[in-house]
Amino acid sequence: MDYDKLIESFRGIACIVSRRQSDGGEGPELTIASANRNYLASVDKLDEEFVPNRPYTYYVSYDPNFEFLVNSCILNGKISHQYINADLYNAWLDLFMIPLEEDEKGNGYCLFTYEMNFESDSDKMINISARTAYMVLKTCFKFSENYDFKETMDSIVRDIRNQCESDGCAIILTDRDNRRIDICCFDHAGEDAFAPADEDVFFKPEFYDIVEGWHDIMGGSNCIIITNEDELKDIKNKDINWYNSLIASGVNSLVLYPLRIGDNLYGYIFATNFNSEQTAFIREIMELNSFVLSAEVENYRMHRKLEMLSKTDMLTGMLNRNAMGKRISDIESGEEATGSGLGIIFADLNGLKNANDSIGHDEGDEMLKSVASKLRTVFDDNNIYRAGGDEFLVIVTNMERDDFNTRFDRLKSLSEVDGEPSFALGANYEDGRADIADVMRVAEKNMYMHKAKYYESHPELNRRVI
Repeated sequence: MDYDKLIESFRGIACIVSRRQSDGGEGPELTIASANRNYLASVDKLDEEFVPNRPYTYYVSYDPNFEFLVNSCILNGKISHQYINADLYNAWLDLFMIPLEEDEKGNGYCLFTYEMNFESDSDKMINISARTAYMVLKTCFKFSENYDFKETMDSIVRDIRNQCESDGCAIILTDRDNRRIDICCFDHAGEDAFAPADEDVFFKPEFYDIVEGWHDIMGGSNCIIITNEDELKDIKNKDINWYNSLIASGVNSLVLYPLRIGDNLYGYIFATNFNSEQTAFIREIMELNSFVLSAEVENYRMHRKLEMLSKTDMLTGMLNRNAMGKRISDIESGEEATGSGLGIIFADLNGLKNANDSIGHDEGDEMLKSVASKLRTVFDDNNIYRAGGDEFLVIVTNMERDDFNTRFDRLKSLSEVDGEPSFALGANYEDGRADIADVMRVAEKNMYMHKAKYYESHPELNRRVI
């Protein structure tokens, strides 16, 4: 067949992709056998002389999704269609692959054409099978029925794994600032499924370096698909560390999609060792669910951020007065049990007003941060509150008296270090169930006694002196 004549008669963007048999026995190679001017213009090669059967990667970046579609189209003799958000073009592509005749050497061919738009078309996005629509609607309904984000995500991942007939399915979230990944949810078929040779190797903190490289491996695609040994070996050539972790984890097939909105990447969803005969359906499920899950993860993170801001003191990073009031209320109502005992510590910075008046509020802020840092060295962040102004409060429950006293003694040793901000301390501890208001009252009284002694020794710093 005269493919050059065929392709030049095509009005839109089009090329002929060839799946050529390798003489070296390394497996088939995908090349561009012929291309029209519109295709060459779309890949910025219009000014070059076209040379038939160059590797497709001469024109675009390596794209595992493209390779999957080409191979599926040629090997199955069926039209492939996909509507994707392509990073390579920063646009949406409505692409088709149409199988053509093989030549006498056994090389397969397909016509590849696509339309490009910079805005998504919702009508094309929902042109899916009833089976896929059911799965995506089920995902949406679960979020509307259950307010527990983690529980809902666990249930959705379990559904996706079952539909994919997969050994394991997971959602991981990326934390760029701390260079780590968090396992949001993970469902597996059994104890032996997805069991790495080195315990938890797939999810160790250093795995972030591998995850960071997934974007480059995708190239201009929107996913990574591994369905056979050749595609797994291709990962070996691109990232040996990831390849080793896949092998150690017993992975022989993988489909992976990013969770992102615009330029914001939140994480990834992937399934391993799935039914490769259902690859097209699995891709559809994973891709469309990734849109829904991306929006829900973004909402969850925004909610968590607002929640954090509502209970965090912006200067010191400690919990604020709102969070303190909630904790006291929970202990009063019995919602939080005190366990073996309840301990309270008041800490009040000495000389803050004098510092603010004499050397400025910036220096006063640094003094407050210094006290907060010292409190952190002795108690967990979730037990320390900035009660307001120059005062901090520590609340601990279910802590033995000896442990509490040891920590308080350590804090006292930090409260009056030469050349560093000093602070008055007062503590009280009650075994078992106790009235928090009474415990706080005694601790605060002890703090004021300690502060009075400090100002007796340093009358020049007494803020009450006029």
